[in-house]
Amino acid sequence: MAALDGPSPSFESKTAALAGTVLLDGPLTRVFALFSPLGERAWVPGWNPEILAPPGAEWEPGMIFRTELDGIHAVWVVAELDREAHRVVYYRTEPGRLVARVEVRCRPVEQDHTEATVAYSYVGLSEEGNAHVAEWNGAAFASKMARWQESINACLQDTSI
Repeated sequence: MAALDGPSPSFESKTAALAGTVLLDGPLTRVFALFSPLGERAWVPGWNPEILAPPGAEWEPGMIFRTELDGIHAVWVVAELDREAHRVVYYRTEPGRLVARVEVRCRPVEQDHTEATVAYSYVGLSEEGNAHVAEWNGAAFASKMARWQESINACLQDTSI
């Protein structure tokens, strides 16, 4: 990782912006809650966020938490949360690797069905981060969204959640 005394004159950050929509078999408020830091535990294997600030928070603007998934450490910030509009924006940083902006918008499409639109924007912070950003193309993101739809819908079948 380069020192923080300034950018390397030869480093050029790569970026990617992708969006997708999934159709979920559950009511709007239940689905939206599954996109909260603690709600994702129900459908993301190994997801176990550590809430850093404010202490005891469950989901609120300005909340900071960290995760470790598949050996990748990340720090997350809830940048915006509009419960009435069913919209949330997160910033995630993988120190020395990349920064991502993640926006989720949910809307009802019919009774007990919800459409979730997910938009990611990535910025590489290093050659390793640039390599990861470069992996995200339309096909890779579509595959990710298909996995999300399958996992979330399986979770929604469990009425105890």
